[in-house]
Amino acid sequence: MPARPTAAAGGLGWANLGMDIVSVNRVRRLMADHGEAFFDRMLDSGELADCRTSTGLDVLSLCGRIAAKEAAFKTLRVRNRFLPWLDIVVRRSEGGWPLVELRRSAAAMAAASGITEITVSISHDVDYAVAVAAPILGDSPVVDAAGARDTPAHPHEHDTVRSTAMSDGLQQVKDWILKRHPEREDITPDLDLIENRLIDSLSFVEFVFLLEQLSGRTIEMETLEVDAIRTLGAIDSNFFCAEVK
Repeated sequence: MPARPTAAAGGLGWANLGMDIVSVNRVRRLMADHGEAFFDRMLDSGELADCRTSTGLDVLSLCGRIAAKEAAFKTLRVRNRFLPWLDIVVRRSEGGWPLVELRRSAAAMAAASGITEITVSISHDVDYAVAVAAPILGDSPVVDAAGARDTPAHPHEHDTVRSTAMSDGLQQVKDWILKRHPEREDITPDLDLIENRLIDSLSFVEFVFLLEQLSGRTIEMETLEVDAIRTLGAIDSNFFCAEVK
């Protein structure tokens, strides 16, 4: 009987699997609110071509690729990193099954986790798309003494906004988050938005659009640090502090 594979990012044991589910209605809302151009930041031209029909982008195909990217990212077991949407590419093979290509930052994260490739399977239903990803493991990674593969989970745990007066931009950010999480009545300045899943991988892209509109700045998702939007206090400091006197 063959030995069990080991998952370098999670220690000895079975390899880390990734799974994700995407709501068709949620993706339809994004398309209705922002148009097809919204997905240019999430899928490259080849992926979009795979999803395109004579009448436009097929929502189920979009959902499947979004779920596959998220599932593949989960196999990497990294913290304090956003899903590198354009560095995890999911294309349709000649046989019809999905193939994953890891580029740039995703390839580096995979190498650090001892992963050489990632395989995915996608399934669609009327309301949801589901994807499961499995890593193919190579040699164990070498992690430097500083632990470059991981960073502290709560570097801004005690951050607060620099002023008691909330800027208009920050108030709109807070209202935007609360609208999408009606189970919450309020968000404190130091609440971790990432750990509490108030901003997830799919809403992150829309959130960046919102920040660009409110701050008047162009934001590169590939270089945006997690800590810059971890809390309302951090968002205020990084995007709106000039407005608060």
